[in-house]
Amino acid sequence: MLSYSKLRNIEQREKASSFLTDIGPDFYKQAIQHIKELEERVEEEKIKNPASKKLVLLADELRNTKRVWENIFERREKKIVLAALSAVRGGKAIPENLTREEKVFYEALVSLLKEHRKRIFESQEKEFVIVRITKDIPQFVGSDMKKYSLKKEDVISLPPDVAKVLLARGAAEAIKADF
Repeated sequence: MLSYSKLRNIEQREKASSFLTDIGPDFYKQAIQHIKELEERVEEEKIKNPASKKLVLLADELRNTKRVWENIFERREKKIVLAALSAVRGGKAIPENLTREEKVFYEALVSLLKEHRKRIFESQEKEFVIVRITKDIPQFVGSDMKKYSLKKEDVISLPPDVAKVLLARGAAEAIKADF
């Protein structure tokens, strides 16, 4: 069972370490349960005696508990984001001491980052222009360092700069492809 002092202890450990500390696999469930119990106690006290000192103390504890819980969450979230970024860039794999929820977040983040990097870095390679060759062209090496031997009536996809030269010289016609 969590308490305010246990949460403060976890917060201090998270603050002191650049790595995720061991908070147990069910930390978030326990924290949410603790906050709900505090909220219920505050409501009960409001009904009993809305002007009591106990109500003020409970409300303060609830507010402070939520603040500490958010601090822990945000510190861990930052560490997970940095670990995912490091993993995508070739660093160490999955960090230790992830909760269940954090593991799902980490894996989704790594996947998203990999997809983003792939889309950006490979987008250059996927750009091409489809052309029909209108006359025989002697073998040449394109800017992509590939050898081309093109004959009249060939239909080929080329890098934009290679296609531009052939189109400008009247050696090819652009073909519009809808796919």
